[in-house]
Amino acid sequence: MATRFAPTHVRSAIAVVETDHERTITERDAFARFADCVSEFEVSSVDLHPDHAQQAPAQTLVAPETAARAKSPLARVRDAYRDTVMGVPHYDEEYDDSLPESLTGEFSPEVAAAVLTSEQLTPHLRDRLIDATHRARESRRALLQGLENERTALEAANENLTRLGTDLDDVLSAQSFHTWTGEELATVRECIHTREAECDQLAADRQATLQEQRIPSTHHIDHEFTHYLYESLPVTYPVLTDITSLVEALHTAQHDVERVLNARNSEP
Repeated sequence: MATRFAPTHVRSAIAVVETDHERTITERDAFARFADCVSEFEVSSVDLHPDHAQQAPAQTLVAPETAARAKSPLARVRDAYRDTVMGVPHYDEEYDDSLPESLTGEFSPEVAAAVLTSEQLTPHLRDRLIDATHRARESRRALLQGLENERTALEAANENLTRLGTDLDDVLSAQSFHTWTGEELATVRECIHTREAECDQLAADRQATLQEQRIPSTHHIDHEFTHYLYESLPVTYPVLTDITSLVEALHTAQHDVERVLNARNSEP
């Protein structure tokens, strides 16, 4: 008779959230390192156009190295981006984007084009890069908050569903319904009804949470939170799926109790 119920989907979801939380921290820190790299370029006065030698020299940013053989500033920016943002351990598994695709997705088509096709890192472009990088970091911070909230909700759901499932197992594994007295059957029927009401409340609370959950616009994340988060799982709504499974187990137990009661009531 025992259901041996466990919220397996919720527990899988907790593992997913923890992995995503770790990866998001890694990405946030990678953007911080990239911003630091870009900021290290110093302002120097050079002529951008030889034909304009008589004009006031425009300012551009160059690498601290003065050796003629040094890479151009934007080549160094591209290298830094590959080493930091694209260098996180999960990049290929999670994104697998090329440099142009990643720059466009994280920043903008205009900034990406400038980084990819120019050699001079102007102060204006440097500032745009740093601003865009800060926005990318902030979006990761916001995502981290959403992930932490979701983890808290999942842990509460796991605790509640585990408790409800254990309660049901304890009742149903005690003995066969056929050996129970009428009073015992009435008590367990009321117990099952109470557990069903708790499940209904858990489901209502989860639905309310899902209505509020949205994530910031980040790279490859522009749709509903749960669809983004649980695309690797067989179900999109792990909490609701486990609640449904428990309710079905409760309904089965309720049916068994009612069947025994009805059979006794029909006896002469």
